[in-house]
Amino acid sequence: MVVRMTAPAINVERLWSLDDGTMCLLVDRVDAPRFEVCVLRGDDVLRQNRLYARGSAQMLAETWRVTLASMRAELAEQQAIDSVQLASA
Repeated sequence: MVVRMTAPAINVERLWSLDDGTMCLLVDRVDAPRFEVCVLRGDDVLRQNRLYARGSAQMLAETWRVTLASMRAELAEQQAIDSVQLASA
């Protein structure tokens, strides 16, 4: 017996990628909900959701991109502050 975890894909489109290797894919499926948004880094799935409307899936993907970019910027800023504090100690 073969068990499938997800439905077969019709089309896979990369919506965006970050310089750390994180990428977002929009997968068009045969069955509903048809549009699957996946954020991947290497072999790890960071976020995943299936939606009924392509536009909703694209908006969610953009929200995730902005959130991840913001988190990375905050982390970089904190690391810079920490290194300055260490250098002045």
